[in-house]
Amino acid sequence: MGVRLSTLAGEAAAVLAVLTGSIHLPYARVPEPPADPGVAVLQVKEWRSLVGPSERAEIPEVTILGGGRVIVPAGQDGALQRTAEHTLSPDRYLYIYRLAHQAGLAQNRHLSSPVEATDGSLLVVTLRSGGRKYTTTVTSPGSDDAGRRGRIARFRRALSILIAAQKSTPYRPAAYAALASGGYGTTESQAAARPWPGGTDLGAGVRTYVGRCTPLTSVPLEAAQTAQWTSGGTVLWVTLRPLLPHERTCTDIDQDTP
Repeated sequence: MGVRLSTLAGEAAAVLAVLTGSIHLPYARVPEPPADPGVAVLQVKEWRSLVGPSERAEIPEVTILGGGRVIVPAGQDGALQRTAEHTLSPDRYLYIYRLAHQAGLAQNRHLSSPVEATDGSLLVVTLRSGGRKYTTTVTSPGSDDAGRRGRIARFRRALSILIAAQKSTPYRPAAYAALASGGYGTTESQAAARPWPGGTDLGAGVRTYVGRCTPLTSVPLEAAQTAQWTSGGTVLWVTLRPLLPHERTCTDIDQDTP
């Protein structure tokens, strides 16, 4: 295992060097990574302003669960968001976990932007370490960030390379969150909207940051055709967001919202 970790260390060091700047290579002075597949160990999401409801409702760009299971977005068809998954090797999972600690993510902190922006974004990174969940937020992250902001930016770019899979499979969620928002779409799409299959009033769901939420255990086949539907007498933009393994209810998807 030591030889394999050395290989991974060299690979990640090369990645970080290419990305400009460096952080110390991770050593074993961090807790063992969680093994529970129902625990979200590391999540990364950038909340952007001035985006549509489907983009806002998308699952995090990276979710790593206990044991190294990775779930990432895989596009959208109509209202249906698709996701893919694969499992990291034990060595790679351990290495990414140590690298996250070296990037300073095992603490709660907010890093403001040095330049004020009215239409910026908020990067939210969560890490579970030692039985606790830590959240780092970065306002308007940029490729030229330096210091502590730069370390997180380089970790994020290195992570996207380290989790890359040669082969993945579709993620099959136990349930979906039907997220409904009004006031979106064109005049033409709203006029062409059809009743939501099944008769459920999606506008009466639980209020969340990303829309009115109604849990669904199955998805109508027609949902992949369009995101514009009528429900409860209202034209709505509907997004079917897969619930991740650690999410059980609509309130769970609001945990790390801005």
